[in-house]
Amino acid sequence: MSRDEVRRIRSRPHVEAARMSGVSGPRLMLRYLLPGAVPTLLVASTLDVANIILTLSLMSFLGLGLPAPAPELGAMTARSIGSLTVYWWLPILPAVAIFVLSVCANLAGDGLRAALRGA
Repeated sequence: MSRDEVRRIRSRPHVEAARMSGVSGPRLMLRYLLPGAVPTLLVASTLDVANIILTLSLMSFLGLGLPAPAPELGAMTARSIGSLTVYWWLPILPAVAIFVLSVCANLAGDGLRAALRGA
């Protein structure tokens, strides 16, 4: 993703003009390419946080996470799924926490994208 973004920025007219005027490679990278690529990579990494949360929760729900006393939301849901009919909030609350965390991570990424775009 970073390579594609740098290639896209490298073809812009102001970068071409800087290269034609004799700007050195490291200066071209620090002055023109990195400032254009960092916001896009920052937003993409923020939006990936929700996927990481869901993946870790799924792994711990399936028993592939940390051992039992570790406070993982997926493991909490899996351990309390048997008491769903009596104590319904025990498996529901960790699942709601997973949902809220992933939605908050996506909203933070969208807000960061809007702020960096200038909207």
